[in-house]
Amino acid sequence: MITGIEIKHRAPLVGGAAFGDTGAYERIDGTAIGALDPAHPCNRGIALLEQAPRNAAGRVEYRSDFVLLRPADPARGNGRLLYEVNNRGRIMLFANLCAGAGGNQPKTADELGNALPLRRGFSLLWTGWDPGAPKPTGLPLEVPAIEGVTKNIREEFISGTRLGLLEVFKLAYQATGPASVTVRRTQTAPRTDVPFAFADDRTIRLMPDGTMPELGSIHEIRYEATRPRVLGIGFAATRDVVSHLRHDGAGLLGRPITHTLAFGISQAGRYLRDHIAQGFNGDEDGRRVFDGVFTHVAGIGRVFHNTPFGQPFRTRTWHEDHDFPEVEFPFSATALDDPITGGSGALLRGDALIRS
Repeated sequence: MITGIEIKHRAPLVGGAAFGDTGAYERIDGTAIGALDPAHPCNRGIALLEQAPRNAAGRVEYRSDFVLLRPADPARGNGRLLYEVNNRGRIMLFANLCAGAGGNQPKTADELGNALPLRRGFSLLWTGWDPGAPKPTGLPLEVPAIEGVTKNIREEFISGTRLGLLEVFKLAYQATGPASVTVRRTQTAPRTDVPFAFADDRTIRLMPDGTMPELGSIHEIRYEATRPRVLGIGFAATRDVVSHLRHDGAGLLGRPITHTLAFGISQAGRYLRDHIAQGFNGDEDGRRVFDGVFTHVAGIGRVFHNTPFGQPFRTRTWHEDHDFPEVEFPFSATALDDPITGGSGALLRGDALIRS
């Protein structure tokens, strides 16, 4: 549940430009503060939550930054909230849906493209769901890390593709104990050991000094990791903030919300599929969170997120991140049987269709 809202900044959006009949918009930047009861049935599926530190009330706290765009005159809005899942901290709706320039800090109306959701009167919301989202431009989520928990994990790095040209390898977790680094040209090629050294407990560099990673090749690092963060809180944060604004947000939004919709591109779309499949479309009071969800270029994927030592930034392809969890049963909204495990299921669980 949300226990507080901190407003950091509010100002007219892009200088007070008007968007059709809706008129001008206001941008509100802030932080939602939440607290989770690990014993609540809606929270029991969050990996590591039971081991997380708690406040005096026995709750696990989190902080999720948010950006809210609302009509300056709420009466001219349509009373609907459109939530976009950020993609690695990036706001992508205006660039991909509205033919705009994109970016998290638009300065002019032209950067918003055709600004269709604004002209139609929607309030727009983005929140932090990934503690590893890039800073300072991303939308951070603060969640606790679990001390004393370790696990042997693996990561992959490929220089010259999505990560750009790499000089060192930045690990997702703090390393403790032995590690190994191998390189192979393709998924099926044999692995070759590579000399390396730790620059610190989160950074590996190849040896001898000055050695650069081979462009396009798969560098695989295996190491003992420690201090996993409770990543699955990201699902609960999305659930809680959206539900709070839907049912108790009239003061911030200027009017009650009648419907909530969600939109996500690529990784963000996969996140929404997982949000539904793991049962987070119902809040702690048994109310529906999203009335409709549109996942764009997400395929049948989900995210490597709600699990100890998850790596939600991974995107499984034939060459990159091939063996990381992403494509996971169930694959569709329609109930199917899995011939491999013998299980059955569907993305649309019963609690995804909870009464509004």
